[in-house]
Amino acid sequence: MANIKSEGWRRSRWAGRVLCLLALLAGELALSTRQQSQTFDEACHIFAGYRSWKNFDFGINPEHPPLVKLVAAIPLLSMPLKVPAVPQDYFKFVEYTGGREFLYANDVDSLLFRARMAAGIFTIFLALTVFLVARSMWGDGPAYLALVLLIFDPNILAHGALVTTDMGVTFGLFLAAGCFYFYRKMPSGFRLLCAGLATGVCLGTKHSGILIFPMLLLLAITELLPIRDPSTKRITPDLGKKALGQIFSLAAVTAISLVVLWSFYGFRYSARAPGLAVNPPLSEFAGRMGPVSSAIVLQIARWHLLPESYLYGVVDVYSPAVIPTFLFGKVYPAGQWFYFPAIFLIKSTVAFLLLCCLVPLTRALREAKFRREVFFLVIPPAVYFCAALFSGINYGVRHLLPVYPFLIVLAAFCAWNLAQRHRAAAIFVTIALIFHIASSVRAFPNYISYANELWGGPQNAHRILADSNVDWGQGLKAMKRYIDDRQIKNCWFAYFGSVVADAAYYGIPCKALPASFANAVQLQMPAIPQSVDGPVFLSASEIAGTYWGADWENPYLSFRNAPPSAVIANSILVFDGKVDLSSAAALTHEQSSAWLLQAKQFEQALAEADSAVAIAPNTPGAHATRGNVLAAMNRKTEALAEFDQAQKLGDAIMAPR
Repeated sequence: MANIKSEGWRRSRWAGRVLCLLALLAGELALSTRQQSQTFDEACHIFAGYRSWKNFDFGINPEHPPLVKLVAAIPLLSMPLKVPAVPQDYFKFVEYTGGREFLYANDVDSLLFRARMAAGIFTIFLALTVFLVARSMWGDGPAYLALVLLIFDPNILAHGALVTTDMGVTFGLFLAAGCFYFYRKMPSGFRLLCAGLATGVCLGTKHSGILIFPMLLLLAITELLPIRDPSTKRITPDLGKKALGQIFSLAAVTAISLVVLWSFYGFRYSARAPGLAVNPPLSEFAGRMGPVSSAIVLQIARWHLLPESYLYGVVDVYSPAVIPTFLFGKVYPAGQWFYFPAIFLIKSTVAFLLLCCLVPLTRALREAKFRREVFFLVIPPAVYFCAALFSGINYGVRHLLPVYPFLIVLAAFCAWNLAQRHRAAAIFVTIALIFHIASSVRAFPNYISYANELWGGPQNAHRILADSNVDWGQGLKAMKRYIDDRQIKNCWFAYFGSVVADAAYYGIPCKALPASFANAVQLQMPAIPQSVDGPVFLSASEIAGTYWGADWENPYLSFRNAPPSAVIANSILVFDGKVDLSSAAALTHEQSSAWLLQAKQFEQALAEADSAVAIAPNTPGAHATRGNVLAAMNRKTEALAEFDQAQKLGDAIMAPR
């Protein structure tokens, strides 16, 4: 009886500690996201989730499965909201324009906070799962250490409560692998069911969740590796029986997970309700893939093996694409294999990197009794990391988040094991943990722009990184405080999220400058002066130029190495005094010329192109635009001369410096 009471007291004590740490995590997420404006993808995800509940419509944002969006939208269902109509237009245009209209027609702060806190549940559950898996594998000490490492990881905190799919798939992959580990450790029908349900959750969060299947396959194979009996020194028999057991378990997990995935779509194949359809139809959209892949997807569609909306996402995610990359202050024309190794070294805390270095030094990991644990913590992140290396999708560390929980549990065990054996190691681990927490706290609330101290810290991240690593549109509230503190009335602003967010909603009085996504979707931009009196505010991602394309297309290239007067929230750069905007001014005339050319107003188009060349004679785009107009006017000799000049100027800009 005394032992039972002691065990109950011990369990209640660790449960209380874990709840306190989870409450701390929830507080960190709430306080940091409360100070951030909408990030680029959140509006369309929130709108998609709301439409899925209210209209049973999965045709909004089919690029991602619905689970995270459904959870995030739950707190909004009881609110009296203004909801925009959904036109029969290209679905990506509909989801972003509809998302913006939905969010800003209502109370933005209220909608965002509610949806973010709901989405943060995935991070809370991830933290709890990390603790339980680590405790089952290694015991209380490593479990607490893993939990502390996770709840103070800047990347987990940066994306932990955003209405995006990255933390959802991070939780889903770790949960599915963890449940499969528990099943292999002590097989039972209930544990097999849990593994299948968890795998279905993983599939329902993000399309990269499909990587759980090669992970589970490799883990199942490791269960078949020969084990020598220490007493007889013979290999364990019944390999064939064990193989059949693994095949059965994988088949059961797959079947259960597909049922769970279908349940998220209400067991309906069609993406939209009767009378509505996604534009373009799947038969046309699938043409983006190669002929073989397209044929496979369309055959799956004909047999209704997967929901239509899910198949749209498969096509979108796995279609060949060339995506520019900004790293170390340089734009690469396509994805780079070294991007994610570099990002891991830049975005992880120095302390965590040092703890990871302890892994190969831990002799205990080579013991046979820990073989299953090591495989379960090494194989999934290795599979995911390899997939990321060759994906070419270099948007940010958010696409690497699923490797962190596995590495955290592994590093926590190694650190604890060494600390128990050596006093010096214990001191080292204690200091590392303190520095891990301190580095995270120093970054509050701007976790998105985190970079460790070896790279100059968060305040230097904009010089070497871009996009969701630094500036994902989250800095409007901080910019508003900066403007109010200085009573700024006249200013200019190029905002990375201008097509999906409304800076005016936050009371920002700045006039708009050309922005990359607005230019990409050919939104008309008013002409701007060649130079202005500052302040000029430029999003770090606009200066980096990833979404402008090559450097010669970036109107803010000259600001990349210019010292700013201030950096707001580590993501918006401020330039005071007389600011030269000639390249951006020329761009507005180039775009106006293109619109007039499309309307066959040749003389007016040529006049606008002439203005662009006069404003920025060394801009390749201005000469190329003028060449296009001259070619349309059948003035071929002059057109060729303009194209030749554009080529020379572009080559000069792109030449190594």
